[in-house]
Amino acid sequence: MSEPQPRGAERDLYRDTWVRYLGYANVGEAFRSLVPAAVVWLSYGVASSYVLADAIDKGKKAGEDFLPLPQLD
Repeated sequence: MSEPQPRGAERDLYRDTWVRYLGYANVGEAFRSLVPAAVVWLSYGVASSYVLADAIDKGKKAGEDFLPLPQLD
């Protein structure tokens, strides 16, 4: 588990909450013979959605720290 956040620190939805476990939802090939194929594909979708949402969130936050480029005429 992650260390406790210092006071006033921003809480990361994708790292500090239960949403983090959606990234581990992929049952994948390990359980393919035990569960219906739809469950396997659904687990791929859930895990992939988590990764995509986390990457977009981190990219937006990283982009906020940069100044806009000057306009070239």
